[in-house]
Amino acid sequence: MSVQSALSAGLQRTVHLTGCGHRVLPTGWLGRLVTALAVFGSAVIIYMAVFSGRSELLHVGLFLAFLMPIAFLTTTASKDILRITWFDGVLAVTSFLLATAFVLNEPRYHNWMQSFDQLTSLEVAGGVALLVITLEMVRRTTGWPLLLIACAFLGYVAWGSYLPGAFSHGGVELRYFLEMQTITMDGLIGVPLYVAATYAFLFVLFGTFFQLAGGGQLFFDVAASTTGGFVGGPAKACVVSSALYGSVSGSPVADVATTGPITIPLMERYGVRKKDAAAIEAAASSGGALLPPVMGAVAFLMADMTGIPYREILVAGLLSAIIYYIGVFALVDFECRRRGVGALPREERVGLSMALRRGWPNLIPIIFLTYLLLHGFSPAYVAAGACLVTLITSWIAMRHAIGPHRLMEGCVETCYRMVPLAAAVAVAGIVIGCIEMTGLSSKAAALLYSLTGGLMVPSLLVSALVLIVLGMGMPTVAVYVMGAALLAPVLIGEFGLPLLGTHMFLLYFSCMSAITPPIAVACFTAASIANTNPFSVAPYASKLAVAGYVLPFFFIFNPGLLMEGGPLTIASAFIAAIIMVLCFSVAIHGWVLTARLGALTRLGFALLAVLLMAPYPLMQASAAGLAVGLWSWCVNRAWRKEAVSVTIKGPNHEHI
Repeated sequence: MSVQSALSAGLQRTVHLTGCGHRVLPTGWLGRLVTALAVFGSAVIIYMAVFSGRSELLHVGLFLAFLMPIAFLTTTASKDILRITWFDGVLAVTSFLLATAFVLNEPRYHNWMQSFDQLTSLEVAGGVALLVITLEMVRRTTGWPLLLIACAFLGYVAWGSYLPGAFSHGGVELRYFLEMQTITMDGLIGVPLYVAATYAFLFVLFGTFFQLAGGGQLFFDVAASTTGGFVGGPAKACVVSSALYGSVSGSPVADVATTGPITIPLMERYGVRKKDAAAIEAAASSGGALLPPVMGAVAFLMADMTGIPYREILVAGLLSAIIYYIGVFALVDFECRRRGVGALPREERVGLSMALRRGWPNLIPIIFLTYLLLHGFSPAYVAAGACLVTLITSWIAMRHAIGPHRLMEGCVETCYRMVPLAAAVAVAGIVIGCIEMTGLSSKAAALLYSLTGGLMVPSLLVSALVLIVLGMGMPTVAVYVMGAALLAPVLIGEFGLPLLGTHMFLLYFSCMSAITPPIAVACFTAASIANTNPFSVAPYASKLAVAGYVLPFFFIFNPGLLMEGGPLTIASAFIAAIIMVLCFSVAIHGWVLTARLGALTRLGFALLAVLLMAPYPLMQASAAGLAVGLWSWCVNRAWRKEAVSVTIKGPNHEHI
């Protein structure tokens, strides 16, 4: 099977494994119904995002009207149930009717006047039903953690007035609660769901079309041709190809599930252990949401929640994303040298010129997308235009032409992928609504401030820990949204941290939660492909991705890494960050090339890395010089050890 055919087949295997339900694609008349909903819904979303000036409420209502039925027609109530039942059909019809009623009443809700307009008894019942169905959808598609968090916040709304002390609130009346949650942009029908219904949906649609058009083959060929010939070639090709694909998909789990079936067996075949192969794939995929030009749904949410133009977020995230992959690449190189993993065989790779010659049409949509984003066009226009360009360029190389049948396949796959994301952001909107109507954000900020004694670094450490705990089994989008609601106010308001740097800090730890033990969703997905224990995968993946844990602290104190400041400031921050990440990587890994480091040497690298974070140029320059000197000593020691090993084993011994 070719890489492209395997990746195309992988589209149908992109399953969110952390949910309580079993994901299926129905056949027969039910399959045709799902296809019709997906194609019609995709067309409506494209029209609404690009051509219509109607309200956000109408856009979200139409999105729910086709996606919620698809959710219940493609996700069973339990993993033990392998087909859709009549009860799933009832939920699908009910959700469709509720969303349709919302769309029909949208003019009334659009002009809603709080305290003057009142919900009818039927609207109250419909609001309760919509909340319950949404919670059931999130249970099926993302699992218990997010559901339990939502229930905890709902419980706080209902009974928080009975709590003693500062965390008590004045009570929330049911009709007011439903009014805020279901007919305004302050709850379930809120900004997170609107972003999912516009930018996120369109970019996921583009990623699906790009994959069908042969983009996955191009990414793999480029990765294999540029890195496959070096030591550890299979693993390095995995890092590069997963990074390239993740920059378009923006989802760690989707990236692992799509590229993992190719890269993980390839690494295993050429000497990488199962758990190491799964960890490399998970670490490489988790950085995709940090790498422009797309960066996934979280970047769109960040743009809407902060008011920072999407283009500025992409530019700001570029350097730190590159350094993240430098860190992963370095540790993969050390591990492959230590374990004797050689280059990727010549028959498994093509030359770069050949890769570009046969895959050049797939570069056009990427260039088109990047150009429009950097020139300030709306993300919705950019994504829709990139979809159109991809459909056109797919016909240049006739092997991957997207005709009517494959077009419908792409729409169905996009909706299939969007179901967990839509459920997660809908419940995240519910949580945000609960926080706002009870004033919980100010209470949480006061608690955090008191726990850390009002000190900035401890507050950042606690915030990072909170994000990682929230991310246990949850999608990165939901983690970011709740982190932005609970943590951003205190970090910005109490400590005066910059808006962009704070939200990038939240973004990084939201992504890292996907590979952090004990419940690391990306590692669970990779482990299922490698047929190994996920609890052995997650610690190693976290070690490979150490850059993702330390870079947020670096750019909080050194905003030059986020492209803020003059050229000299940016360049010095970039160099210092690279050295800092390599020092931390070596300190945690314990090896340089094939030489094992002693405890004091590792401690020295760790201390130098900490000094490099300080925003003092003289201290950074001194620490960088010491780090380069210590690094040179370790490399020379490794080379001497290797030369002695070759001499002892004889001149004909091949040492990789």
